[in-house]
Amino acid sequence: MMKSLVHLYQAWESFISSHQLDPGINVFIAKSWERCWPRMSPYATTPLKTLAPEHLLSTQVANFNLLSICRPVMEDIYQYIEGSNSMVGVVDRTGFLLDLVGDESMIELADRHGIRKGSLLSEFELGTNAFALSLMERVPVQVRGPEHYRKQFHIFSESAAPIFDLNGKPLGSLGVFNLAEECHQHSLGMVVAGARAVEGQNEKDHLLDEQNLQLTHLNTILDTSSDGILLWKADGVLVHANRAASEILGINVVGLLGKRLSPQIQFPDFVQEAIRREKTLSDVEAQILVEGKAVDCSLSLRFVRSGKGMSFFVATLRRTQEIRQLVRRQISVKGALTLEHFVGKSPAIRQAQKLAYSAADARASVLIRGESGTGKSLLAQAIHQQGSRRSGPFIVFSCTAMPSETVISELLGQEGGDNIADGDGRPSKFELADGGTLFLQDVHALPLEAQAILLNVLELGIVQRLHSRRPIEVDVRVIAATSAPLEKLVREKSFRSDLFYRLSAFEIHLPPLRERKDDFPLLVEMILSRLRRKYQCGYVLDESAMTLMQKYSWPGNVRELETVLERAVVQAGANERIYPRHLPDYIQNPLTWIQVDGRLERVASLDTYEQEAILQAARYCRGNVTQMAEMLGIGRTTLWRRLKRYQIEPQDYRDGR
Repeated sequence: MMKSLVHLYQAWESFISSHQLDPGINVFIAKSWERCWPRMSPYATTPLKTLAPEHLLSTQVANFNLLSICRPVMEDIYQYIEGSNSMVGVVDRTGFLLDLVGDESMIELADRHGIRKGSLLSEFELGTNAFALSLMERVPVQVRGPEHYRKQFHIFSESAAPIFDLNGKPLGSLGVFNLAEECHQHSLGMVVAGARAVEGQNEKDHLLDEQNLQLTHLNTILDTSSDGILLWKADGVLVHANRAASEILGINVVGLLGKRLSPQIQFPDFVQEAIRREKTLSDVEAQILVEGKAVDCSLSLRFVRSGKGMSFFVATLRRTQEIRQLVRRQISVKGALTLEHFVGKSPAIRQAQKLAYSAADARASVLIRGESGTGKSLLAQAIHQQGSRRSGPFIVFSCTAMPSETVISELLGQEGGDNIADGDGRPSKFELADGGTLFLQDVHALPLEAQAILLNVLELGIVQRLHSRRPIEVDVRVIAATSAPLEKLVREKSFRSDLFYRLSAFEIHLPPLRERKDDFPLLVEMILSRLRRKYQCGYVLDESAMTLMQKYSWPGNVRELETVLERAVVQAGANERIYPRHLPDYIQNPLTWIQVDGRLERVASLDTYEQEAILQAARYCRGNVTQMAEMLGIGRTTLWRRLKRYQIEPQDYRDGR
């Protein structure tokens, strides 16, 4: 129940005269009186601090958001109290009165008492008042007549409520001024509702600003993306398109916003079927009709669903060429290998080098022949790197790495079909190698149907994917390699003669390692140089090990030599010198080839048997020379000569190795 003004006046006089507080006084007002008691006279009539016009304007600008929200609320409140000697005001967080709206008579009366726009309504200036208390105590407050500490303001009453931001910090206070005798208890509820309305609108504005900022950031990100993005509603109306989409499709897609995509942009049937069935697509090749012109691209399709069902479709477009380049980077063989890396001084290898240099810049196909392990793949890569196509892709296609029934689909690729299952198109190996080199390993293993396809591409420069009627021009140089006798396969009709002649415009024979005895030290040094860099050790091949290795026939050719040397340096470890004991047993114990009944058989030499017997004795006797001589039935002196001859160190076997 509101206390009468008479009772309030008596309580005020009692406090002023004897510093005695009436227990019925509101606790917030009582605390304010206590704060005012030592620092101001209740009878003072000093003017309130007021901002100069230019400072008031700058303060209003600084609080523009607060004022722009408060002004409509203040006018709404004033509509209900107009003509009742009232006015509505708002102060900032420091207590400066920023705006007023109300009855002219009330505004003039307040002005005569120093209350006007720009006035500081703080407790330090005005004493106890509702605006200052609401900011200090952070609660709605009503101050009537004698509840003001300074007597000159007893004719007024105020009802004020604080306004908080999203973080709970006060932005200011909204309040109503009345004459003391006309104050109504519902005034406080009215300003509280007004303050909450201001907070609600401020929150909405803040969220809207955040959304707009996020949308701006999103649009900026989408516009900087190299992927084209189209977003449209279920009815086909386009609602978003980025710059890349316009560049990929070749039209101003942004100009279609708010319009239906069709007929300007028409997706292929399998994409339309995916849209109808709400099935996602990922990086499928698609041919989109844009104003009647076909545009090839890679397409991904996603859906944004709301609680009421399908809302939006999102298509991501990428240039087919970019996808091809990405695939090329992933599967293309990269390296700095050139023909200069093919060391050798034997006539056969020099002839191969000469032909390779001639073929490097030619457009004609190259056929590399040689046994397994002779370096056909490395020579093909070196020819590519040496020629004018070095900046293009180098795609390797192994003709024996997959079943014959899948060779054609892998070689030709596959077009996106008319249904979703066939929508995942794949480019052909020729398209991936466009502008570069396609290397066919073991070309003799190509099925006859694939041979006909290869011949057609070589002759016409055109490839046609499976399930497609669209010819695609390609610029590819083919290098093929084989270890099989193609002439025999041609006679047996398992290899096309016309393809053989087409591939062998440049025919290069790589000799086996057993026919390159003069090149052997050069090859060993080249391989050891690479292993030194790899393991950061200065490995050296002992002469005894070199002698053994030169006697070996090397059926696995250079590849086997690389494997043997890498195994040897691992076993040599920190010793860095490679001895015969670091080599495989089949090299330490060479075999002799003899012909028996028309076939070759391997027979070990006497030296091999003698060496093996000494090694077995060394292992059994743990390097004890006396015991070894007794076991072998020879004298110690003879055994020492044999140990020196075969480079066997007895101490190497004393630990049980």
